[in-house]
Amino acid sequence: MPAVTARVVLAALALALSATASLAQYPNRIVRIVAPAPPGGSTDIIGRLVQPGLQELLKQTVIVEARGGAGGYIGSDYVAKSPADGYTLLVGGAFTAITASMRKQPAYNPRKDLVPVAIFASVPNVLVVGPHVKATSVAALVADVKANPGKRNMGSNGVGTTLHLSGELFQLRTGTSLTHIPFKGWGDCVVALMRGDIDIMFDNVSTALPNIASNKFRPLAVTAPARHRSLPDTPTLAEVGVKDAEVLSWFGIMVPAGTPQAVIDTLSATLKTITDQPEVRKLIEQQGMDAIYHGPADAAKFWHGEIDKWEAVTKAANLVTQ
Repeated sequence: MPAVTARVVLAALALALSATASLAQYPNRIVRIVAPAPPGGSTDIIGRLVQPGLQELLKQTVIVEARGGAGGYIGSDYVAKSPADGYTLLVGGAFTAITASMRKQPAYNPRKDLVPVAIFASVPNVLVVGPHVKATSVAALVADVKANPGKRNMGSNGVGTTLHLSGELFQLRTGTSLTHIPFKGWGDCVVALMRGDIDIMFDNVSTALPNIASNKFRPLAVTAPARHRSLPDTPTLAEVGVKDAEVLSWFGIMVPAGTPQAVIDTLSATLKTITDQPEVRKLIEQQGMDAIYHGPADAAKFWHGEIDKWEAVTKAANLVTQ
């Protein structure tokens, strides 16, 4: 064997052995969880819920890093372009697919650039109306909107959020047309609904409950496949005839595509151990969410279904503009 060829082979072998040793030692340095939203929101909270357990079980420092902006697009893109070595994790959700689907040429491809490790929390949205709205059912609301074209509106906490897309999906499924009014944040939207500045909004069940309980606005239907434990008397959209309009705000951990399967399996098993703990499930439920668990295979099927759904919705609603 020529000397040059031998050196090349030996170098390749050394690199392979180094990579194998590094993988066997995973993790051997700081692991970062990127929350693609400002501190204090649900995304950030989910990251901090699993951080202590990951740190303890992986026996390595784990930090949560906020990289908010553009409805989660900036942080998701950052992780998608990070090294696929298991040291940069993403708190992913429906927004990760939605914000990419709204761009003609997204900086990252959700199908090819990100892989779900686990999904472990979800919460449906609920269609609520302000006290000034007379409709007491979805059927009555739909009839009113159709009888008053261009006169009824819906609010949301921003373009591209699941609250906004719930409204767009509702319009597509009911053949109605509402004027969308995006606000800078959830709080401004809620205040506008209470004042009568907007007629309807979709809200997370978790954040809507206090205002529903105090009769500040009225629930008409939830976007879940079944009635929610917190609103047992509120029907699902499917129950009232609005099919294929389910929306879940879900949360899990994702990694860049190409991350070694052994690393994904390690992270998945660790997250399963953490989220199976009664105290962690209780903390998730205290946020108004439901504690669930989908490992890599089931999470991948769900993830690709979400991409398909939101690509179709953003296209049908003419939201692909950037």
